[in-house]
Amino acid sequence: MPDDDIELGHSSPDKKLDPPLLDSSEPESFYREARDAVHAKGMEIVRHRDEQLDRNFLVGELDASSKETMDASSSKPAIPPRTQKPRTRRSTDDLDPKHLERENAALRKDHEEIRRDLKTAWRENREQALELRDLKKQNTHLKESIRTQADPKSYKDQILSERRKFYEHVDMLDDHISHLKHQLDKTKLHMDQLTFQTREANEEKANYETKLQALQKQNARLNEDLTECRDDILRLQPPSQIPDSKIVDEYSNLYQQIASWVDDEAEDSSAMETQLEKVPVDKDAPQLLKTCLDSDIIRATRKHSDAEPLILRYVIQTYLHQNVLTDDLYLFGLDDQSITLLRTIAHSMEDLEPKRDALTIQRWRSETLQGLAKIDGFQTEQQRQATTVSKDLWSALVYLLPEIASQETGWRRLHDTVVMPAVHLATHMRLSTSCYRIIPHLPRNSAGHNNVVYHPDIQRYTILDVATQKVLRQDSVLKIAEDGRIGEHVMVIQPLLLRMQKDSNGGIALCKPTVAVKLDEPMAKRAKGVKALAGWTSSWFGGEGDPSRT
Repeated sequence: MPDDDIELGHSSPDKKLDPPLLDSSEPESFYREARDAVHAKGMEIVRHRDEQLDRNFLVGELDASSKETMDASSSKPAIPPRTQKPRTRRSTDDLDPKHLERENAALRKDHEEIRRDLKTAWRENREQALELRDLKKQNTHLKESIRTQADPKSYKDQILSERRKFYEHVDMLDDHISHLKHQLDKTKLHMDQLTFQTREANEEKANYETKLQALQKQNARLNEDLTECRDDILRLQPPSQIPDSKIVDEYSNLYQQIASWVDDEAEDSSAMETQLEKVPVDKDAPQLLKTCLDSDIIRATRKHSDAEPLILRYVIQTYLHQNVLTDDLYLFGLDDQSITLLRTIAHSMEDLEPKRDALTIQRWRSETLQGLAKIDGFQTEQQRQATTVSKDLWSALVYLLPEIASQETGWRRLHDTVVMPAVHLATHMRLSTSCYRIIPHLPRNSAGHNNVVYHPDIQRYTILDVATQKVLRQDSVLKIAEDGRIGEHVMVIQPLLLRMQKDSNGGIALCKPTVAVKLDEPMAKRAKGVKALAGWTSSWFGGEGDPSRT
């Protein structure tokens, strides 16, 4: 229809009515003409809208709502045209600046009013365009209604189609409701199962909590019993025992340190022979050397010149045994008053009732000495006494080796590498509940002599050859006399270490003594094959052909 294609210029809802740009510098007549043009355009739009509505009434009957809408839209008052002021000719007085300023202000005020009127007209035009669009939609709807009423068959078919769609929708809703009921039944059944399982779980939880409480009470009683048993065990348990392996390791390490120190310091021992000869007669010789070096040792040194380096090891180990490792020393570092007090207490414990056995007294002694060893004052005193021992021993060694006297802190190395390990060994031996003893002299051998070494003594001692400074082994090639003699005993350079038995006078050897021996015949080299034995006679092994037998 032609009325569907009506366009209202700038009144379309998709296009905005842009107000014209005004310039205050233009004459007043221009503003008046622009305002009148806008007003005339608005009136033309309203008139055009009324004509369109009249044509719509010819097409069909409008419903009450559309009439009300149209009446509401047509009831708006139109913007009356502004009356034009009559133009007057300007006089010469009008050219006065003040008059021109007032006239300019009035023009600006009129300009602002025109702008406001334009904005209002644009807004009303916009609203009228929207109302017109709604009227078009209502007109289209009314046309469809009139067309349907004009064809009853089509209208009936449409009603049947709508009814059929409605019933299909109702059936679909019934099916959906049936499905939801089925899901609800399944959910109820599942909830019943979960409720039953939850009830069973709660019952099991209650049973387990009851059992847990009973077990906690039982555990508390067992912990009390365990604490009592632990206390009983601690009361019956002996104090911590220092193992024999630790004592043996410290003992062996001490004599290895002594040997290392001698090898480093006594590289040239040729001058020591003269100093050894002066010891018995020189009144300025250290008393330490006169005590350690008896006439037998000095005689053996004159007889065996190769034994001079071993003299230093002998002097060191003898002095340490007499002043640090001796059995008569209660604990190195304790003063005489404390030693006397501890010994008096130990003897008094033997008279207590009930009777204390030797093991109980030994345990008390061990625990008491362990407590004393942790006191700072005792450790300081022990360090002071060890320093005195180091300096005294250093002065004796300087007498035998004058060339080491130039070392200002030589005694410090002797103190750190030899004396302090000996002090630690002595402390551990006294803190133990076992009784250890060091035997500095050589026990009698199988033949009843202590200055002759026989071949079976290789199993009892560690034998060091004075000439070669090598240790003899069981398979060493030696010349053995008819009575089994292999050499002469010179000195003991590492004493025997024993752990004494509690119920007897004997002891268990923990470290064999090391004995310096002058072999009767030099030790031969071991043959590498059977042919090498052709140059040897059976006399080397103490068999037939030995000239000593004839």
